[in-house]
Amino acid sequence: MLQLLDDEEPAIQDALRQEFSGTCGDLSNEIAALAIDLTTTDQKRLSQMLQPGRRETLLHEWQIPQGGAAALDDDWETFENMLRLIADFLHDGVTLRPALPDLLDMLAEEAVEEKAHISEDSLRLWMFDSENFMGNKDDYYTPHNSDLSWCSETGLGNPISLALLYMLIGRRLNMEITGCNYPGHFLARIQLDGKPVLVDCFHKGRLISVDEIIQDNKSISDYAKQAILTTAPLGHILMRILRNLEHSFNKLKREDDAKIFRMIFERMHRSI
Repeated sequence: MLQLLDDEEPAIQDALRQEFSGTCGDLSNEIAALAIDLTTTDQKRLSQMLQPGRRETLLHEWQIPQGGAAALDDDWETFENMLRLIADFLHDGVTLRPALPDLLDMLAEEAVEEKAHISEDSLRLWMFDSENFMGNKDDYYTPHNSDLSWCSETGLGNPISLALLYMLIGRRLNMEITGCNYPGHFLARIQLDGKPVLVDCFHKGRLISVDEIIQDNKSISDYAKQAILTTAPLGHILMRILRNLEHSFNKLKREDDAKIFRMIFERMHRSI
């Protein structure tokens, strides 16, 4: 069937779409095993044909916890698995790449190799000050920014994906890095010299003193102040990612994909 991808006959293309839509949405292992060399055009065409299968796989494998997003609490294993499902959905289903947990393991090992006495702050410097990871300013709203596997490989991301990479890599190194659900711009939080400090991962990991931001902004809203002073629950972080994806796909006029993430968001929100 793969040999027919470049056949422009409408009936052939319709038959291929029908056939590939019944798969899990990912043929990357099969393509690699068969050593099939697809052109860029054929890769893009095949990925589009596999998209319905990826939607079905995402909905089938996404398990809503009893209690919805709030039930995630400190369940990092389930949280990371949901991030993996999102990454798998956003992948093209054609090219081969490691799974998200494996990529995070490799990044943690790389960080340790390059930083003999690694800490939350030295990991920050290694990731962001060195520009190993940077804010994707040129394509801020692309759905790829919510694909942590893509972010791991390209070094690009939005505020929340870069902060999550920092948190998840840090967790593998027994570090205490949490999230700050600041409105409009997600941040990470660490302790530096015994004081809470926010990390703006999107802007080269710059440090922001929690005490100073409260003192210097007397008109800060109660919501923003609460976000600064408390750790973002994993469920809240996940819901923010789901909303970002719905917004990104709506901007691209990919309504079927936007609908998927709106549906998951609503199910996570109302489950009790």
